[in-house]
Amino acid sequence: MLDTISLDFLGRNAFLWWTVVVAATGAALVIHSLRKGPGEGTAAATPRRWTAARWPLFVGSAAVLWAAAVLILPPLRWPLAAIVGSAVVMAIAFGVFYRSAFLSLGPRRSAVLLALRCLGAGFLLLLLFKPVVGWVRTPRHLETLGMVIDASGSMSVNDQPNEPSRYLQSVMAAQALRQDLQGAFRMEYFAYDGRHAAPLAAAKDWTAIAPRGRRTDLPAAIKLAVNAGARDVVLFSDGIQNGPSKISTLSHSRVPVYTVLVGSTATVATTIPEIDIVNIDGPQTAPVDTRVTLRASVKSYALNDRTVDVYLQYGKKRLQTRHLVLHSGPAQIVTFHFTPKKIGRMELTVRIPSQPAERTTAGNRQGFPILITNPRIRVLYLEARVRPETGPLEEDLATDPNVRLVSLIQVAPSRFLVRGVKSGLTAVPTTAGQWKPFKVIILGDIRASFLSPIQQQQLRHAVRQGAGFLMIGGEDNFAAGDWGQSDMADVFPVSLQPVDPAQLNEPFVPRLTAYGQTSPILRGITPWFFAPGGAAPSRRLPHLLGCVAFAGAQPAATVLLDDPKAKVHGAPAIVLAVAHYGKGRTAAFAADTTYRWNLGLESMGLASPYHRFWGQLVRWLAGQSKMKTPGGAGVTALLRRLRYKSSQTVHLRASVTDAQGQSTAYAQVTAVINGPGGSRPRRIRLHTSQPVGTYLARYRPEGAGHYHVIFTAYQHGRKLGDATSDFYVIAPFEEMAKLAAEPAELQKIAGLTGGGFGKISDIGALARRIRAAAPAPERVERSSLALYDNKWFFILFVAALTGEWFLRRKWRLR
Repeated sequence: MLDTISLDFLGRNAFLWWTVVVAATGAALVIHSLRKGPGEGTAAATPRRWTAARWPLFVGSAAVLWAAAVLILPPLRWPLAAIVGSAVVMAIAFGVFYRSAFLSLGPRRSAVLLALRCLGAGFLLLLLFKPVVGWVRTPRHLETLGMVIDASGSMSVNDQPNEPSRYLQSVMAAQALRQDLQGAFRMEYFAYDGRHAAPLAAAKDWTAIAPRGRRTDLPAAIKLAVNAGARDVVLFSDGIQNGPSKISTLSHSRVPVYTVLVGSTATVATTIPEIDIVNIDGPQTAPVDTRVTLRASVKSYALNDRTVDVYLQYGKKRLQTRHLVLHSGPAQIVTFHFTPKKIGRMELTVRIPSQPAERTTAGNRQGFPILITNPRIRVLYLEARVRPETGPLEEDLATDPNVRLVSLIQVAPSRFLVRGVKSGLTAVPTTAGQWKPFKVIILGDIRASFLSPIQQQQLRHAVRQGAGFLMIGGEDNFAAGDWGQSDMADVFPVSLQPVDPAQLNEPFVPRLTAYGQTSPILRGITPWFFAPGGAAPSRRLPHLLGCVAFAGAQPAATVLLDDPKAKVHGAPAIVLAVAHYGKGRTAAFAADTTYRWNLGLESMGLASPYHRFWGQLVRWLAGQSKMKTPGGAGVTALLRRLRYKSSQTVHLRASVTDAQGQSTAYAQVTAVINGPGGSRPRRIRLHTSQPVGTYLARYRPEGAGHYHVIFTAYQHGRKLGDATSDFYVIAPFEEMAKLAAEPAELQKIAGLTGGGFGKISDIGALARRIRAAAPAPERVERSSLALYDNKWFFILFVAALTGEWFLRRKWRLR
């Protein structure tokens, strides 16, 4: 209902009285201002008084001019402006007079008297002008008619050669019905395909929609219009109902539905050419520069012996083309191979060009997301005992996103604590095949006798063939552990001759050598160490608590770090030395207290070189120095695919790194899922999974359509980041399995809702029936309210005048 509101004066000569009142009030302000002008007071006070008197003079002059303009020009006589303007002018006048007359009264009492005086004057103005508020109740809005066209895949069918599709026939019929009902209804337009939940902006938008809906849900299509306020609904459809809603639920509807049948009841589905890319199988993540295999499942109908091209695309770039000879029946498999060259998320597409005889191309495209990462470095870490360096180093390598760690820590003779990814190892490898998978082998405080001669030969062979080898300082390794007499002696980059003392116990901060300054192992962390020339570090680093004393470096080795204080055989003590051995790389690190870099600095909330040092050292040993080291907090979405069937469970997966760029299992990760049709967002908590830093939850979609997922991770109240991903749920392929129109379903809908049923050829008769059922408009009603003619007006008027008189007497004023 729309009301027209107006304000008028009923008093005789109301505007004449208004002109007199406003002009008199304005003149009084002007006279008062001139009397208080520069003629009074001392010379020093004159400028201030004249300045204070200016604004009442301006207001009064404006009021007089306004009153004269309204008296001369009738178009300026606006009742609302007159009431508000006169009230403002009079309030200013009363304020000016009260300020000068009752200066000694105080601001609070003056404000009370001023309010009562303004209230009384306002009631007096209403008596003079006699304003009346009137409104006109216009005829109600026309009822809303919702026009819904079924845009599912079956509506793309041409029942006869050279005939428009069922959908285009519906659009033309709906446009004709719209013209016939123009003026009788307010119209809203809808296309039901599972994606368009809101009304279309205009009827012409129907032509921009392709009938590709994967499911026909007629009650849901009707609900679109009812939810938008439609009091009558016209539904154009072939009547094929394969959605989850039941037709019987419409029996409670109070909205009549007029159904229009489109399509032939004789159309056979198996004669309709159709291609559908059902699924794509492949890895969810893959390392860069590694061959990836994808397998696409393709179903086809009525296109036997037709040869088609099947494309694998990344964006608009075509990666590979395969030829497929179509056969109806079980799905056919098309295999693709490609090698990704860049790290990051890729959304690949498998596409088959539409065929001339194909009636719908809804299934000719399927997407597949894949995350391209750095290669995962398999690391084996062996320790003969638990020591302070073991736990932090083990945790650091286990949480590196690009490392797959297996650690074996001996807790009793021949008993090991096994951590990391599943490898099948329960003890130190005993065959060449068990050593081979590992790209880097790290030995801790281990004597040579810990490994048998055969195991040493196997390890030496693995390094020669390309594995990386590292030994970390300890009390019973290097020369003290008799490695100089072992089969591994020539693998080490340092001399294994005994040195006395074998341990250097003076705390120190390492110093870079000239080679260390530019080594990829120490890239980005050189400010924490002494410079080659001896300059102090620019960043404060906790001291290492001593190190192993090496007799020197092997001739082909390179020293990267040394001890700026200690010397061995007259040369600076070696802290880190590296070398090449066959196809592999080796390193010797003399210290075993780098955990102090991590715990000491992180406990104070400071940056630390700990993660980058070990990460870059492992990458160098693996021959992967160009691989990025962890770069800070972040979240990566790891959905397995872009399209799911309605019966499939979606595995929501995300990878999370903390502020140091390490994979963390201690984050709180949630996924907010926004479903199709404006449904309420759903929040799901993800749980930790393997490998470390991976979080997983299972979600069963509630219907077909587009889903948008937002992953968010927090740790200790701090946001680590978020990531978004999308997926689509497609209706079962049965949408195109049956194409014969079903008039019985549409007749049932019309009967349950009290509407009507007809064929598309009878659209004119349907228009007459709907127009005849439209309700007649209501009569126009006029109402008014006199603001001055009621008892409350009189009571308030008397109360305001009496109150002011009483207070003035009480406060002994004139």
